[in-house]
Amino acid sequence: MSNPDPMSTALATLDKCDATLVRLDKMCCDPGRSPQMARLAETLRETRTHLGAGIDEADRALSKLEAAGSQLGRLQVGCCAPARMPLYSSMLEGFTEIQIAVNSARGQGH
Repeated sequence: MSNPDPMSTALATLDKCDATLVRLDKMCCDPGRSPQMARLAETLRETRTHLGAGIDEADRALSKLEAAGSQLGRLQVGCCAPARMPLYSSMLEGFTEIQIAVNSARGQGH
């Protein structure tokens, strides 16, 4: 059995993060946070574009992923609902999985 392509794994994990962000946005009780959620969604779209371009865009994908992590962290720290913390955590874990997959594709994994 062959291992899946790391970039395909990264994209599949990004799909899960996108779905989680949609859930977070729908569950949010503060409409003022919607622009922040929309910015994060845009950053994830940009990350996807760079991931889809392959290994040549890996550095840009990782840079966007770092920006997404920062945006998500700001949202998490400002969240008023402890019940949503697992969603934030799962997205951060997904970002880490993506970073590991991209670095693996570049031959820089551990």
